[in-house]
Amino acid sequence: MTNNWKTIWNRRTSSEGALKGDWQEVFLELKRLNGYDVMEGGVPLNSWLTLHAEMKKRLRISDHASVFEVGCGAGANLYLFARDGLTVGGTDYAAALVDTARSVLPDAAELYCGEADSFPTERTYTAAISNGVFSYFTDEEYATRVLERMLAKSADVIGLMELHDKEREEAYHTYRRATIPDYDEHYKGLDKLFYTRDFFADFARKHNLRIDFPAVEIEGYWNVPFIFNVFM
Repeated sequence: MTNNWKTIWNRRTSSEGALKGDWQEVFLELKRLNGYDVMEGGVPLNSWLTLHAEMKKRLRISDHASVFEVGCGAGANLYLFARDGLTVGGTDYAAALVDTARSVLPDAAELYCGEADSFPTERTYTAAISNGVFSYFTDEEYATRVLERMLAKSADVIGLMELHDKEREEAYHTYRRATIPDYDEHYKGLDKLFYTRDFFADFARKHNLRIDFPAVEIEGYWNVPFIFNVFM
């Protein structure tokens, strides 16, 4: 991943007492730390919980399943899976966020700080997921290496959420310029990687995997028109 983004993610820390409330407050603070505070209004709790339920269905999660997240950040998604009684693990390259994840997930099987293409694969999980992180990779070669490790890490299914759509790249930047003053200057050197669906279809074909591109439905989330999800 690019160093400019890494610097930003390592600056994100929780305010004192923000992780001491009830589970809903803790979860929303973890989502904020993971970057879901960049636009006014935000996404309501019910939308995130509906998304979580849909994710579990797509991942074919059972009572004794386990989930490993690449780019887990502060652990928001894993926090909900852990509340469901699942075994969880994850990795992220931002040390400050991993420290937060460790504080709210004391029983996690694994929590690593490191690059997304270098986490250990000896221990496997029912599902390997990534949410919004692929957009911060440097190129498709890096993304392919991450997919290879996710395939090794997962015993059943891979779920990739919030992949920025190459076909909607210009529309994305147009929207951001209209809503953020001095957008180009503010995000200079902070590029995102946009993907075609063919990139993931080719990977699935190479590894003889079934693939699905379900509709993205997150009520109140401004990013929905510009992203897609993949399950393999």
